[in-house]
Amino acid sequence: MENMEKLTWEIWKQKDMGKALLIGGILFYVPVLNLLLMGYYGRWVRQLVLNKGMELPEWGDGRTLLEELVKVFVPMLVWGFLPILLAGMLFWAISGFLIFMHLGFFAMTVALLPLAIVALLCPPAVTVALIRLYRTDQIQETLAVTDIIRTVIRHLKPALFPLFQYYGILALGWPLIGFASFLATLPLFAQLILIYRGADEDLKSSVN
Repeated sequence: MENMEKLTWEIWKQKDMGKALLIGGILFYVPVLNLLLMGYYGRWVRQLVLNKGMELPEWGDGRTLLEELVKVFVPMLVWGFLPILLAGMLFWAISGFLIFMHLGFFAMTVALLPLAIVALLCPPAVTVALIRLYRTDQIQETLAVTDIIRTVIRHLKPALFPLFQYYGILALGWPLIGFASFLATLPLFAQLILIYRGADEDLKSSVN
């Protein structure tokens, strides 16, 4: 845990962090252009997975970010946005049913369970999928549902601290969620890659 905290501060102390945070935070609020954040995070993950250092990616080359966005779009969609969307729909359905049955007391507890599970599993799943992508350069490796879920669950315990840190930063920075999200996502990916990179036979088999 101490090493995880140290890693977070090492990332935040980089000289270009202020500029990166400003651009990333502003982009968060701009429709369509905010998709470039996915490309930026993809470049960040690529560097870490391939052991190319922890220097923050540059924002200047929009074409490179766009190319990276295309590369990471499918795994981020499959393991990030779609599960959140489905969990949100399930929350709405369960809460509506409980309220209809005059069990509204349970609506915000039972109905939140799918969202809580997704919030716990999605970031590690996205990370494992991206590790597979950058190690093999094969998109099909990011769609190995059984292997990825098994890997995520098997090593979920050490991933709890990065997840708690991530959601803690989002909660504290909610009024400026765009900037808080950028600030929290960089160390989250770095910490999860540290945990899941070469974690078990699933990742090793993806290299072959």
